[in-house]
Amino acid sequence: MQRVIPRFSKLAVPLGITGLFAIGYPADVRAQTIFCPATFGAGQNANGAVFLLNGSCTNGNDGAFSGAALASQALSELSQTTTQTTTKEVGKAIVERREQERERMRRPARPAREVPREKPKPAEVVRKEAPPPPAEPAVRFGTWTQVFGDYQKRDAAGPGTLTCCFLAGGGQPVNGGQPIPFNGVQPNLALNIDSRTSTVGFVAGADLTTQGLFSGFIAGVTAGYTWSEMKLNASVTGIPTAGVSPAGGGVLPGTGVSQLRATVSGPTVGAYATYFSAGFSTDVTVKFDFLTVNETFNDLLATTITQNPFVSFAGAGSVNLLNSTVFGNLNYRFDLYPNFWIEPTVGVQYTNSSYGSGAAQLGLADGNLVRVQGGARFGTSILLSNGVLMTPILTGLAYNDVVVQGGVLPVFAFQGNNLLAQSDQGFMRGQGIFALNFDFGYGMSSFVQGDVYGGAHLFGAGGRGGLRYQW
Repeated sequence: MQRVIPRFSKLAVPLGITGLFAIGYPADVRAQTIFCPATFGAGQNANGAVFLLNGSCTNGNDGAFSGAALASQALSELSQTTTQTTTKEVGKAIVERREQERERMRRPARPAREVPREKPKPAEVVRKEAPPPPAEPAVRFGTWTQVFGDYQKRDAAGPGTLTCCFLAGGGQPVNGGQPIPFNGVQPNLALNIDSRTSTVGFVAGADLTTQGLFSGFIAGVTAGYTWSEMKLNASVTGIPTAGVSPAGGGVLPGTGVSQLRATVSGPTVGAYATYFSAGFSTDVTVKFDFLTVNETFNDLLATTITQNPFVSFAGAGSVNLLNSTVFGNLNYRFDLYPNFWIEPTVGVQYTNSSYGSGAAQLGLADGNLVRVQGGARFGTSILLSNGVLMTPILTGLAYNDVVVQGGVLPVFAFQGNNLLAQSDQGFMRGQGIFALNFDFGYGMSSFVQGDVYGGAHLFGAGGRGGLRYQW
């Protein structure tokens, strides 16, 4: 088993967060990989060491499509999943906090619960004016924390071609280091990949609130930790090529299979702000996820070798990753009779993924994602018999990853394409969220929330809950 020793660039605290966002960690691009064995077997490596070319392990004469390299493409998707989950947590905190302040503006201040006193005797009754309500402080402070869990499954499939070697008319591969196409064909493939990802973590924050007559402003910082595990299966099946003789090899004898397990974990920090005035509101968040990616895999390579065509191989590797995210939303709330409201919302999110040294050995490269979304929230407020104010909110969103760039080195991916990214970019997907917010008074509040999301090639569900104290 080959172990990749990461050389993580020191984060250089003196540079600050701004420097990290601008500079990132350029991937060390080298002609190395952990996904191919050094040889295809004793006596079968006459043409030199095995290298990776367009997703194919090849020695220039024989070859096999690396299912592990195909599976490793999903690591860029896994890191995005981890970041998206923590992004939703911060977004939830912003919405909840804004709704609390709006309720304060809509309703008179809730009186503190009084301790029952003994009734005075009739002769002792003295009429007194009620004391004025306490003045609202100019600035209020608060802290909050949330825990969350999320489950997601993805799949992708597509045709492929084994680009390691070209078959001449008689079925003989063309020798030489780099294949040279001439009057020949390449073996056709059917590629399939599916993954299951589980994510857990927590996010906490602190903020301050100022409020005018019809407007308010909230700004805060956030920090937390997240851990994701992905289990992925990939298969590569050879499709017989018409008119090509199997003599001399050149056709995959069966199905190659790969199993990959990967974890992404690390701390997250960020800052957020939201402004609201009457029905209008807007918010913006900047967030940085400092993650470590670890993977192990087991591969059964189906090669074009005529004798002993299957090769077992295993490996492991790790690399560090910085995900930098900026997202913002515009909202407008309309009050409905008698005590309901609806709030259309639109937003955009940008995430930059910057890998540390050693990313090239895992087939990973820096990348970018741009997501746009739109929808509406629908809610009401209910004063329960015990004095607790409950606010149910139902949210429906449609979103689209309009730009998915990079994430995998072209020489490692099949014909320069990221199969899982292709199953994301341009697909319209939906998300439904139901939340219950509770205001207990005395500055204490809490919430619980569940959501489902998905579309073509994707299904996910999650839950979260949190507490807040304000003074």
